Amino acid sequence: MPCFISSGEALGCSDSIGGIKKVYIVGGSATAEVTGYTYNAAGAVTGATSTSGTTLYGFELKRGVSSLTQTLNKSYENGTVFFTQELTISLYKYDTDKRDKLKVLSQNDTLQIVAIDQNDVQYLIGQVNFSFLSAGDATSGQALGDKNGFSLTFQAQEAEPARVITGALATVFAGATISG
Repeated sequence: MPCFISSGEALGCSDSIGGIKKVYIVGGSATAEVTGYTYNAAGAVTGATSTSGTTLYGFELKRGVSSLTQTLNKSYENGTVFFTQELTISLYKYDTDKRDKLKVLSQNDTLQIVAIDQNDVQYLIGQVNFSFLSAGDATSGQALGDKNGFSLTFQAQEAEPARVITGALATVFAGATISG
């Protein structure tokens, strides 16, 4: 594959906004998993096959507090390149249900996550090498107006930046259940 681009990019319009508004974490039973993906000509994910019992669990997020950062990591000397995908989300109100989910998520090193940004672009995080909960905290806050809840950071290291998913998740993940 040649290492040359075939076009440039025009400046374009200032018509996008920042932030992540919702994430779906792929889960289900111990044997539930996504087993394969299909792509369009541009490389976007258009379909996914999964085993029985696979569920995408949705987490709604407040605007302005969650983000996806993809960092290029290159060693010129070694000829290697990979991308660190880092998703940071905030969940509010410390309760037993969220605490229990946090505990289970922290033990799972094979997560795949769909993050939807404020522009309705859907990103697939941890597609090949999976993602994991790499850091987090739970806080009660101190003052009455302080945050009471969780800050979680999920991380993946992949050979490519996160792929975009085109189409409704219920169509793309037709064999899975969408919850939330």
